[in-house]
Amino acid sequence: MTDRLSAEQWSEYWRKGTITTFHGRFGQNYDGKVRDYWHGILDRLPTNARIVDLATGNGAIALIAAQHGRRHGKQLEITAVDYAEINPTALFSNTPFAQDLRGIRFLSNTPIEATGLPDHACDLAMSQFGLEYADADAAVAEIARLLKRREAVFAAMVHHADSAIVRQAREGVEQILACEKSGLHAAIRDLLGRLDKLAARGKDAADDERAKALRTAINRILAGLNQWGRQYGDPGQIVYYIENSMATFNPRVSGGMSLADRLAMLRQVAAETEAYKQRMRDLTSAALDDAAIVHLAQQIQGAGFRIDDDRPFVFEGTHFCHVLSATR
Repeated sequence: MTDRLSAEQWSEYWRKGTITTFHGRFGQNYDGKVRDYWHGILDRLPTNARIVDLATGNGAIALIAAQHGRRHGKQLEITAVDYAEINPTALFSNTPFAQDLRGIRFLSNTPIEATGLPDHACDLAMSQFGLEYADADAAVAEIARLLKRREAVFAAMVHHADSAIVRQAREGVEQILACEKSGLHAAIRDLLGRLDKLAARGKDAADDERAKALRTAINRILAGLNQWGRQYGDPGQIVYYIENSMATFNPRVSGGMSLADRLAMLRQVAAETEAYKQRMRDLTSAALDDAAIVHLAQQIQGAGFRIDDDRPFVFEGTHFCHVLSATR
């Protein structure tokens, strides 16, 4: 079984309306030193530069380029491609940045290894956490084909196998596996079913030995998961799993719901955590180690580029990713 997500799985994710793959920080787009890095790249371009954003997702980096161009009076022509089915212009039509998105040409179902765009027409090819998901040989060849033969720039941020992001992804998968193995959902389903039968018979659940035993089992499982979570600096996946699973008993959340609706809530928690687990496995399998980055830089040089920047990127004191930029 492969850890890589299909185009349809990524399409489903992007339809949920997140502009990046991060929640919380960067939920509204990249900021701070990450955004500053891209501003520095964009500042090197001519006023009427043509840009291609590779593996754009919902257009986070393309949007940064469009906003930066508008603020600095540049007439940038931006094309953003992704192999998933995307429609950021419609998805974010009621946001403050909707107008900037409308100025970007988005191409769905378009792999970065074969964009179909014209030869040697772009001043900049850029990618944020996208290049590493592609076939490196084919992607570098396509970038070389797309960029102008002189004064053209390639820049990418890629996941590094030892970065904080990848470590957090691995920990997230570990947390979800612990939750799935805990038996919490099976115990919740049993208790919900028992409570539903007791209510139908007009019985008091407080006097039912089976209901008491199931509550005890659930509390024991919760204590075990909370204990397991203490080893992590951020036990977010365990917290999500517990809080949203136990919401099936919370009258403020599920009050008045039928048993079928409460079980559907539980299935949704399982589906969301499974989708997250798959994304994190995809991320960790795509991340590049030092040897892979050296090889990628050699490929870029072999395509006629001069490497300008090749280093770990530190963001707020952590190894965030690796940056590569080159010109020819």
